[in-house]
Amino acid sequence: MIILAQTEKMDKITTVSFYKHSAVPVKDYLMEFQMTRFLKTFAIATLAAISFVSVHCVVAQESVSKPKNIILMIGDGMGFNHYISGAYWRYGELGRQAPDSFPVHCAVTTSSAISKAVPNNYPCYNPEWFWAGPKTANNKTELTEVTDSSSAATAIYSGVKTIKGRVAIDVDKNPIKLAAEAAHEKGKATGAVSTVPTCHATPGTVYSHNSSRDHYEEMFNFMVRESGLDVIIGAGHPLYDDNADLVEEKKADFKYVGGVETWEEITKNRGINGFTFVDTRKDFEQLANPKNNELPKKLLGIAHARYTIPPIDGNPSSAPASAEVAEKAIGNVTVKEVPTLTTTSLAALNVLSQNKNGFFVMIEGGAIDGAAHANNAERMIYEQTAFVKAVEAVADWVEENSSWEETLLIITADHETGYLWGDIEFIDKDNNGKFDASKDEFVRYQPIEANDCGQLPKMKYFSKGHTNSLVPLWAKGANAKGLEKYYYGEDKQAAEIWNFSGKYIDNTHIGKFMLEQLQ
Repeated sequence: MIILAQTEKMDKITTVSFYKHSAVPVKDYLMEFQMTRFLKTFAIATLAAISFVSVHCVVAQESVSKPKNIILMIGDGMGFNHYISGAYWRYGELGRQAPDSFPVHCAVTTSSAISKAVPNNYPCYNPEWFWAGPKTANNKTELTEVTDSSSAATAIYSGVKTIKGRVAIDVDKNPIKLAAEAAHEKGKATGAVSTVPTCHATPGTVYSHNSSRDHYEEMFNFMVRESGLDVIIGAGHPLYDDNADLVEEKKADFKYVGGVETWEEITKNRGINGFTFVDTRKDFEQLANPKNNELPKKLLGIAHARYTIPPIDGNPSSAPASAEVAEKAIGNVTVKEVPTLTTTSLAALNVLSQNKNGFFVMIEGGAIDGAAHANNAERMIYEQTAFVKAVEAVADWVEENSSWEETLLIITADHETGYLWGDIEFIDKDNNGKFDASKDEFVRYQPIEANDCGQLPKMKYFSKGHTNSLVPLWAKGANAKGLEKYYYGEDKQAAEIWNFSGKYIDNTHIGKFMLEQLQ
């Protein structure tokens, strides 16, 4: 191959052979003139072509890869085994739920910072510790420990780890840029939907900065009065209890709705700061109706439930639910005026999608965590199933009202709760028939075992707290594959027992990825 290159003085042309790495002067001045003119023309044309191709390729790439809409769905406390248990309850087998067919499926590490900033790709999860058993699975590292929901939510929304209990405030007490803030700056609509109070850790962190997750009134007032949120939906109704029953006036609790004055302002005007207020099941169902042409620009929805909206649609899909399981899970709540997470999710999407620039929304199945804390298998199964049904309804909404070319859907969890397994094989050192991590010799974990559809699978909790277990992630849609560049570890035992690649990212990588898409 011969390349002709021109000298700076343009008084001589030199041929450069890349094969021989030598230069030979061309003495023929006529040739020199002709070649000079040729090279100038060629160079100008080439640069123009390159510029045209580069610019247009970049524009085309951005229009394809950066989503117009980002939907993040979080199963609070949902580990791999919670998802598997829900699948067995719902169908009696695995592989039939919508996320099972998503093109991206990996695991996520979830720990929080202890006191110092945590660098990118810091090894906060140790597979050897985890698979050695409960005694070492939750070991701290030098910089990280088992997370809580607010620090996990901060990491997921911002790409930065913080200390437990903080809301989008870093280890040095500085506010952290959130994905919803970036979306708002791009002119997109933003929303937070949950089955727990709107100002609770996971939904509250979507667009808040606070020194403590327990400052509920502060967070709610900021969300409705100062934040860039366009949709806020959840529980926290001051006039209803956890069973969605109306309470006596003296038992009303206004902490989740910004206090008495804020609540009076909301209900007196049927809204606040441009938000339209709704609270009945009928209200939510009308907003979820795809044919509704009278949607509000901003929506504040507080369902008739104090701490969590009951999962009334958590029944299985292929057989009747076991009466005993249904009774323990939700009692007689099926007749109450509460919406499903599917309904509130669709209502939120319909309102948010009115923005021509697109939207960012977080949708949470917030009470999988609470049920697991209580080691309540029946309620957890219902919460888990209701969450996945909402995921499937959201996926259908994308196909019917948007497209996978313009919308990115990510499903994950903030952490695992309850240390859920089928059982634990161990050597019973104290001969009491029960596993005690401090006394008995751990051998191996046993996977969740299927039962018939509508029957609880064989499973056990070994903790009432959060754990350092890997949690699942699925993604589909615009640039979903971009998440794969963040893989920073692989757990081969997790791959074998949970049937995925074994590769994992950190929860901060979700935030970094979303912020990249919102640049």
